[in-house]
Amino acid sequence: MLSPVSSTYIPPANTRLTPSDQKLESQTMTDTGKDALANAAPAVIYHPSEDASATVEPLEAVDTWIGRSQSPDFPRFAELAASAHGVLKASFQAFQATLSSSAPDLASKKYGFTVEADGKLKVLDTAGQLSSSDTQRLTDLLNKSLGLKAAAVTYRDASIDLVDADSPWSGSYMGFYSLTKENFATTIDLAPLFKDTRTMVPAEFKDAVFFTQLSYKGERATRETEDAILERRAAQRFSAQA
Repeated sequence: MLSPVSSTYIPPANTRLTPSDQKLESQTMTDTGKDALANAAPAVIYHPSEDASATVEPLEAVDTWIGRSQSPDFPRFAELAASAHGVLKASFQAFQATLSSSAPDLASKKYGFTVEADGKLKVLDTAGQLSSSDTQRLTDLLNKSLGLKAAAVTYRDASIDLVDADSPWSGSYMGFYSLTKENFATTIDLAPLFKDTRTMVPAEFKDAVFFTQLSYKGERATRETEDAILERRAAQRFSAQA
């Protein structure tokens, strides 16, 4: 393919210029020029309208709550909670064995139990298999088992201390919640924590772990509840040092 070429010659743009021998000399500004410069005014003056200034919103301070850090006593509380868990598991298994021989009709039914604020054990009809009579009988039997009752209260208190000692943004993240004697019964079902997971259906697995129950049933910590938690931390540290 041929490209058309013009026969007209175009000189190159980088033609070398011949330097001039003329020297540049500065000239003093005349009085007229000085007056013109002194009296010069801006070409445009901006006057913002009232409507434009009204659209600017005032600054608003944002107060962000981060939450407490993990207590240096957390490992100690974790050991206490693990020990309390073991004692309560053994007590519950012993209770179940006794229940199988003394009340086999109750032992064959699924149920849960927890600790109320006053320390009494409460039966939870988690599977809908208990009649009102069954619930009352189980409640009486659980609370008459003094070893089981004492172990459950100890585990509850150790669990509260463990959550208090943790942080919402580090550690085990249990500090994101507020666990107290008043809300423990609506948060933690103790029975699934000690049952054989091989006998559970998949829907029951979420209750087999303490943290999982806490995460979907627990009360979220607030600035106010954290103030109370930090007060309990200080009291515990003072007691440990005494």
